[in-house]
Amino acid sequence: MRAHRLIALPQSIEGLLHEPGCPFCRFLKDFQAIHLQGDSAKEIRRLCNFHAWGVAAVQDAQAAADVFLELVNENGSIAEHRPGCDVCRKVIDEEDRRIREFITLLGKPEVVRWLRTEAVFCIPHAVKLRQKVPLTLTARIDMIIENYRDELKDDLVQLRNNPGPDRTGWGALGRAAEFLVGQRGLRA
Repeated sequence: MRAHRLIALPQSIEGLLHEPGCPFCRFLKDFQAIHLQGDSAKEIRRLCNFHAWGVAAVQDAQAAADVFLELVNENGSIAEHRPGCDVCRKVIDEEDRRIREFITLLGKPEVVRWLRTEAVFCIPHAVKLRQKVPLTLTARIDMIIENYRDELKDDLVQLRNNPGPDRTGWGALGRAAEFLVGQRGLRA
C-alpha cells in the first residue's frame, strides 16, 4: 500500500497495459489504496484484518483515529458485528468492472498487439479473464501464462543458483508471488 500519498487512477485499464506486471493487479492496487486514504476512508463501516492494518498504515494519525473511532463506536457489540469488508467488496466489484472493460478493448489493434507481444497476467486474473473471453482467446491467455511461467522459472533458477550478495535478481521472488496469487494485499 502506498502510505500518505494520494494517487490518481488511470481512466482505463488500457493505460496500464505497457506497465510491468498484471494490469489488473496494478489498477486494483491503486484503487484499493485510494479507498484506504483520504475522504474515501470515512465511508468505511466494516474492515477485514488486512484492510484495518492498511488504514493504520496509509492514513495520517488523526484521519486513522477518526476512522477507527467511528468503527469502535459502531461495532462495539460483538453480537452486532456483521461480516464483510467494505474495501474488499469495492475491490471485487471494481475487478469485475475492469475485466469487462478489458473485454471491450479486445478488438483494438494496439490491445491485440499487446496480447501478442508483451502481455502479462497473474494466474488469478488469467483464470477470471478466461471465464469471460470468447473461446478463441483462451488459448492466447494460456500461452501468455506459460510464457511468463517459463520466464519466471529461468529467473528463479538463476537466483537460486547464483544469489548475489547485493540482492540482485531478488525481484524475481516478488514477480513469482504476484504471478501465483496476485499483488500483495488484493486477496486475503
